[in-house]
Amino acid sequence: MSRSDPFIWVQGDQQLALVCQQWQQSSVIAIDTEFVRTETFHANLGLIQVCIEDTVWLVDPLDIQDWRPLQQVLTNPDITKVFHSLSEDSEVIKHSVGVLLCNVFDTQIAAALLGYPLQVSYAKLVEGLFGEQIDKDATRSDWLARPLTNKQCEYAAADVFWLYRIYGELAEQLKNIERYDWVAEDSERQILNNLPAEPDQYYLKLRGGWKLKGVSLFALKELAAWRERKARQENCNRGRILQDKELIQIVERMPSTKGDLQHRLKLNPRKIRLYGDAIMQILKTAETINRQQWPERIDGPLPADQSELLKKVRERISQLADQHNIPAEVLAKRKQLESWLRSGCRDGQYRAPDVFNGWRGQILLAPVNELLSAQWGT
Repeated sequence: MSRSDPFIWVQGDQQLALVCQQWQQSSVIAIDTEFVRTETFHANLGLIQVCIEDTVWLVDPLDIQDWRPLQQVLTNPDITKVFHSLSEDSEVIKHSVGVLLCNVFDTQIAAALLGYPLQVSYAKLVEGLFGEQIDKDATRSDWLARPLTNKQCEYAAADVFWLYRIYGELAEQLKNIERYDWVAEDSERQILNNLPAEPDQYYLKLRGGWKLKGVSLFALKELAAWRERKARQENCNRGRILQDKELIQIVERMPSTKGDLQHRLKLNPRKIRLYGDAIMQILKTAETINRQQWPERIDGPLPADQSELLKKVRERISQLADQHNIPAEVLAKRKQLESWLRSGCRDGQYRAPDVFNGWRGQILLAPVNELLSAQWGT
């Protein structure tokens, strides 16, 4: 099996509308994207590839003004949209095409649920399933350049051509062991988890934030929210405004002047020139805010007295994962388990995270709850 048929180049709104009519008739389409992200907040979409059976279309997004026909395809619940490691694809589609995907199937998730290594690469899947080797030389090329080279187009077409076939192989195996719905569940969750955090919630992501409280934590929340809005507004990466560690250092030391930003914190002069006034205004506000407006402290590391229980739970998870031939990290991530244990470490009222409401709960809720109950003698 090889990809030798020519691809169809789709350029302009009229051509896109015509091919979308065809795509609406299919129950499964494989999709890939090529994009460029260097110093920007948002990735710049350079190409969209679509495959149905033996036909590949390459859509030039630089020549599209009206995305409505494609939006209707991507949000059609009757069409399964196949991706490999869809998080970045879903992000760039959300920003550039303007829709949140639905009814998606991530072949990387599917492979893990069939016993493949965690986060197996697309190239490894193609080689393992079909004996074909994918030339990845064009991966990091300039996808915004026009015209694209023949090598770029062939690479892009081959990627989505084999993706369609990977779906066929994996979907059949999953249905045979009744795990197809597991992939659908996890793929939908991946899209939701990949949505950008609201600016005023971004401080919760910052390493070391759990050590702060009161004025410093309020300042961190406001600074992180300001940086998030600024990065989106200027379409630049967050670190170009302030790095995470710089945010933490600023609120730990709470400088009183712009001069302190340079002399005490050694902040880049360019950053002080562009953002110093805004930073100092946020810190000034934090110093005067009513304590009732201070955020709740962020959960820190799991208490030391829970470490032995965590070890027992992880051992049980590993046993369950082996029984079901899936990686333990797919069944339950360490952070999820820590959150679970943290919820009941004071009163024994453990509350499982939402991720365990679906297929995972069927496997691990009863065994883990048994361990937790034994811890409290209930």
